Amino acid sequence: MRRWVITMVSALFLLLLAVPAFASDYQAVDVEVDGSKLTVSAYLVDGRTMVPMRAIFERLNATIEWDDVRKSATAMKGTTKVQLWIGRTDAQSGDHAVTLDVPPMLINGSTYVPLRFVSESLGAEVSFDSERNTAVVATNSGCTHDGGQTHSGTIQPGGETWGVCGSPHFVKGDFIVSGKDSPVLTIEAGAVVHFEQAASIRIGEDAPGGLVVEGTEEQPVVLTADTAGAEPGFWRGIQFFSQTVKGRASLEHARIEYAGDISEGAVGVHSDTQPLSVMMNDTEIKNSLYAGMLLQGLSQLTLQSNGLHITGTKASAEGGGAPIITGVYGTNRLPDGDYTGNDADQILIAPGTSTDTVTRNTIWRNVGVPYHSETTVVIEGAANPLLTVEPGVTANWSNGYGMRVGEAGRGGLHAVGTAEQPVTFSSELARPGTWEGLYVGDQAGEVNVQYAVIEYARQGVSFWQDMGPVIQNCTIRSNEEYGIAVLNEDSTATDFRSGLGNTFKNNGEDQHTD
Repeated sequence: MRRWVITMVSALFLLLLAVPAFASDYQAVDVEVDGSKLTVSAYLVDGRTMVPMRAIFERLNATIEWDDVRKSATAMKGTTKVQLWIGRTDAQSGDHAVTLDVPPMLINGSTYVPLRFVSESLGAEVSFDSERNTAVVATNSGCTHDGGQTHSGTIQPGGETWGVCGSPHFVKGDFIVSGKDSPVLTIEAGAVVHFEQAASIRIGEDAPGGLVVEGTEEQPVVLTADTAGAEPGFWRGIQFFSQTVKGRASLEHARIEYAGDISEGAVGVHSDTQPLSVMMNDTEIKNSLYAGMLLQGLSQLTLQSNGLHITGTKASAEGGGAPIITGVYGTNRLPDGDYTGNDADQILIAPGTSTDTVTRNTIWRNVGVPYHSETTVVIEGAANPLLTVEPGVTANWSNGYGMRVGEAGRGGLHAVGTAEQPVTFSSELARPGTWEGLYVGDQAGEVNVQYAVIEYARQGVSFWQDMGPVIQNCTIRSNEEYGIAVLNEDSTATDFRSGLGNTFKNNGEDQHTD
């Protein structure tokens, strides 16, 4: 009985703490950060200074994630993480559990947090000047600029640098990075940039321009929504265009969140006229709308890109929901990273086009999620391009599409898996006849398919003419009309059913020869 009473009293106490209080109940105080007064109301509650959560976290250059279900706030500054809950005295500072004297609470409907705890957790020092009735916070940053710089319109001639000094920065509308003198926007390590709804940064759209994000592991650059509890697509992302200055398009140790649009990615690279490369290194893109990255036309990530982490991508009314949406040009050597936890965990190829052509040597790397093509992938061109598919790669096609090699020009395919990690060519629907299959034309060069699975096609593999034993140790199954066909040949064509290690199962016909 006693334990029950104690439990009920404790629950009632926590409930009361979560009930909104009124400012008139507490003594008002001022708060000063690095000599600059916060333009918000703060109060003394049981001898502790309580400040509006968002105001203090932003002024200390931290970002906030609000969980409305758990009524918790998580602040991140560099690698430091602070977590608090409304009405609870337990809190987390880095790896340490902390008990607060006064818990976070609602005052006049706004969330207030203990000034000393959050400031010291984020590396600042706090004192109280009783003569001025002011809580004094010193970040020891040496910064002489007030935080909250606003950026809108077009970049200044000669370029701009946004630093941790002056953070958080605020972007309103479309911020245009282009001009006759090829201006570059540089965002320094530790800077935090907030975007109002529908805002964006657009680089090299109508004139040359560049963007260089210079975060570090200890001080990443954060590009986020100008609101707590934002939804994917709150702002329109970082968009590079064809006049982006070569070598001046890079994001290193950045965190990009809540960006995207109905048909644009959180980071978009757009160029139909000339090759355009963007370097992404140790960058996290989370909670995007439509795509984490959109690579259109002749756009790609540089070969130096690495450590790309894309999660939480949501589909829009136009579809998507994939970590990367790209044309075949952008599929080449995608970087290592983590592409899971999205609505569609796949590399989505060229939606909205009937064909897309590989015209240069291209490698489909095993990045841990399948490739999914909503177009027919054609491999041919003046450079005799070769598509290499690494062991363990799965490539799925939408209904009515397939792969065609060397049909109207030279081209080749090297898809060599292993017994443990086969290459798989399949259908998104996993039913016979729900993609067109692989066609090898009379101008095909190298064709080498080993330890692969070819399944669910209308016609598994079709050769215009006999090319010899180019398919070995493969599993050819559940193809509607036939597993392999050798067209324009008589009965002397290569027999793929014996002596080559291939397995045929549940095809309309295992091998067909005209």
